[in-house]
Amino acid sequence: MRGLRRGQVRAVWMLAVLALASAAHATHLRLDRVAATSQGFVYVEFEIVSPFEGTYDEALRSGLPTTLSYTIQAWQQRSGWWDKLESTVELRFRIFRDPLNDLYHVFTPERETLRFTHLDSLTTFVSHIARDAPNNSPPYFDRRLFQDGKTYYIVVTATLSPLTVEDLNELDSWLRGTLSGRDDGTGGIAGFTRTMGGMIMSMTGFGDKQVKARSRAFEVATLPREQPPPNTPAAPPTPERRVASPDSSAGP
Repeated sequence: MRGLRRGQVRAVWMLAVLALASAAHATHLRLDRVAATSQGFVYVEFEIVSPFEGTYDEALRSGLPTTLSYTIQAWQQRSGWWDKLESTVELRFRIFRDPLNDLYHVFTPERETLRFTHLDSLTTFVSHIARDAPNNSPPYFDRRLFQDGKTYYIVVTATLSPLTVEDLNELDSWLRGTLSGRDDGTGGIAGFTRTMGGMIMSMTGFGDKQVKARSRAFEVATLPREQPPPNTPAAPPTPERRVASPDSSAGP
């Protein structure tokens, strides 16, 4: 009887491990295309698929701030030598949920603050970097970085991680200054960041999650060229799910 119970326990643990492994592998980074503008600036379009899975989804929904960072690197491929890093661009989205108002706040790389009422629309916004994506155009590499006849490739790394205590303090300052219209040290997450931040971070049980993708080798002269996109106002993922920040002049 005891042997049967032990076998059942082992089976449960094996299923749990398989479930965790499956969740860990669900997140991946997809490079859609590398192209150039009509002026010769090089860019890459990409998407991180299912970034908030398992523990990361639970942590975000519970109110633990999270950072989603993208590192985009242009490399020159060289035979007989180490490949040469030509340029690096970073994008960072800071994300947290306000349980009191049931809103998700996103701090964009342009230092704009946006609010979302649903996690799926927030995920769509932060995960897709493309020329036709609402408000999330890719960074551009200067044409002068690339030499004719040389071979290059692009590496994109996406990192999902809990915010540091310093990040929490910065969020706290923003919360007290804009959400509540006060600066008395009692609003937002001030007490949490100063007294419990380090402890909570050490007890979360998870660290950074990182996925990476590399483009095919290319010569800049062979990249597809596109005309600049029409100068039309960007639309939110859905009409009612994204809300402008209190200190933003943009409308919903």
